[in-house]
Amino acid sequence: QVARYRAFEETARGFTLPDSQSSDRHFFFSLPGAVALPAMIYYRTRRFGKPAFSVRVNDFTVTQYTFVDGDEAERTWHEIIPATTKAGPTLRPDNNELVFFARDGSVVFGDVVIVYTSNQTTIPVITPHP
Repeated sequence: QVARYRAFEETARGFTLPDSQSSDRHFFFSLPGAVALPAMIYYRTRRFGKPAFSVRVNDFTVTQYTFVDGDEAERTWHEIIPATTKAGPTLRPDNNELVFFARDGSVVFGDVVIVYTSNQTTIPVITPHP
């Protein structure tokens, strides 16, 4: 098994919620070889006002937070994604959904990365001949 990561390139410049279309943003993605072990999600936020927001990966809400006076305007977050939920493995090789939601103010989300364990090696190992 190896550690792999999925960087969401489409979040590199950030996106603001709510926007004129919706209060949430959905990302559908694969994680090649994902196995049922705890994983991590990293992302950054910049808030305007005192919004509430949540981040969900498949059936698990990884963050649910309401900003208060005194909170820094810009923050980075890292959250543990559990190996399993009642529905089964939290992360799957295919058909994963990541959902960001915000209300009562606005939040710029960006630089989203998920680190997970895979049963697919990323570098071929060359065995020397005896």
